[in-house]
Amino acid sequence: MTDYAKKIRLIGVDAQMIGVIEYGEAETMARTQNLDLILVTQNAEIPVYKLGDAKKMRYQEEKLKRKEYRKQRGDVMKIVKISFNEGTHDMQTKIKRLEEFLNDGLKVKVVMFLAGREKSHFDLALEKTKLFLSMIPSEYKTASELKKLSNGFETIIFK
Repeated sequence: MTDYAKKIRLIGVDAQMIGVIEYGEAETMARTQNLDLILVTQNAEIPVYKLGDAKKMRYQEEKLKRKEYRKQRGDVMKIVKISFNEGTHDMQTKIKRLEEFLNDGLKVKVVMFLAGREKSHFDLALEKTKLFLSMIPSEYKTASELKKLSNGFETIIFK
C-alpha cells in the first residue's frame, strides 16, 4: 500500500460519512461487522471506501446495467403476422401476445400477409385486418395508418 492510501475516507453501511481514518482501522471495523471494505474511488486526494456487502453491491450494479439496457432498446419493434384464413381463437391468442408487447412499451407492427389467390380479395383482407385491430381491448395509438402493400396490409401501433 502506498503512502497516500494509509488514510482513507470511510462511508458507513447507511451511507453516512464515518470520517477519515487509517486503512487498518477500517479493515478491522469491516471484519467485526462481517462486511467488506469496497473501494469507491481512488482518484480523490484521499481514497474513498465504503462498508458493505461486495456481492450485493455487484448484483445491484448489474441490475442497474440491465435496466439501462432495456431502456436503450426501446426502439425495438415486434411484428404480429395475421393471415387471411386466421380463425377467431387464433386472433385472440395473437392479441394476448400483442397486449404484452404494448404493455412492455414496444411498438408493434401488425401485418396481414396475402399469398397467391388471396391477393385478389384485398377488400376481405382489409375487413379482416380492421376486425383484428378492433378486437384489441386496450387503447393504442397508430404510428402509421393502415397501408396497402403489394402482398397485404400493415400498420404500426403503440401505447
